[in-house]
Amino acid sequence: MTLLLPAQASLNSWVDQGQAIKLTTNGLLDTKSDFEVEHVRNRPVTGDVSAEDRTTTSLLNSPVPPGEEVIHNLIVSVKAFNTVNALRRIAHRLTRESAVLFIQNGMGVIEEVNEQVFPEPENRPQYMLGVISHGIYQIKPFSLAHSGHGTTALAILPRRAEEVKPFFESSALYLLRTMTRTPVLAAVGFGPTDLMQLQIEKLAVNAIINPLTALLDCQNGDILHRPSISRIIRLLLAEISLVIKSLPELQGVPNVNMRFSIARLESQVIGIAYKTAANRSSMLQDFSQGRPTEIEYITGYLIRRGEEVGIQCVLNYMLKHMVKAKERLEGERHGSLLPLEPRNPH
Repeated sequence: MTLLLPAQASLNSWVDQGQAIKLTTNGLLDTKSDFEVEHVRNRPVTGDVSAEDRTTTSLLNSPVPPGEEVIHNLIVSVKAFNTVNALRRIAHRLTRESAVLFIQNGMGVIEEVNEQVFPEPENRPQYMLGVISHGIYQIKPFSLAHSGHGTTALAILPRRAEEVKPFFESSALYLLRTMTRTPVLAAVGFGPTDLMQLQIEKLAVNAIINPLTALLDCQNGDILHRPSISRIIRLLLAEISLVIKSLPELQGVPNVNMRFSIARLESQVIGIAYKTAANRSSMLQDFSQGRPTEIEYITGYLIRRGEEVGIQCVLNYMLKHMVKAKERLEGERHGSLLPLEPRNPH
């Protein structure tokens, strides 16, 4: 297994931490050091072409240089907003036969990747999606704590939605088989529609717990048993539930209305908040470090999908911009952002 590290800071941290990944589970430390590590740099190109062409089409059509072999199986676990830039650096090493597994928070990443990295369908690798319910948090770079056992849901995506009997590349089948045979992952394979429903369920929960805990600066369990917060949760879920039940790709799927009802989504939120009561959400951790959040791929995704089906998510829109405002304020405090208005206020 090879770790691809795009940032020099990550490479420095890898060396500083003893060139090993440390995972603590139930107080027991497990250290793994048998990894190859590769520092992935931006690939220089020349010619009078646009910046986007330099990082996508020209790289895809150029040969793989010596020392940069083809990548047959790739797992992408970077923050959603970093995905396009990360893949642009290695797009020339991915072929149609390669498998790319996305395991990330939020939704809408693959659409961006198709538009900005693999615009030509015939050049796209085989995509896979994963949804993880394990509780994991970072202690420091390359040192993690496994705080709660869960499962890993996986699916290979067909190249075209209308395919009745899709053909899956051998690399994708190999990666699926390998992960489902790794006991600690508790991985199970699903069909694309079933996986999408699991992904949307997690998205709905994240759209409540992440922004509320980040804005209120509290642990996940602190949003429970507070009447004012409970009312906010129900109002937000009313919009979220309506959007999900109106998605065209879920029309005709059995039990969608019940599965994504306000009451069931609320029970999902409460259950996860109980289970992770002592945890700080990833969005709150982003705020504390002055980092950008994934709000555009969580609440933002739901707002965009709502607009597509004629639903205006007014409360979720307000919540998203409250998060973006605090994100900018925290970034300025940490010196990682300049106090400038973004180009696109929407």
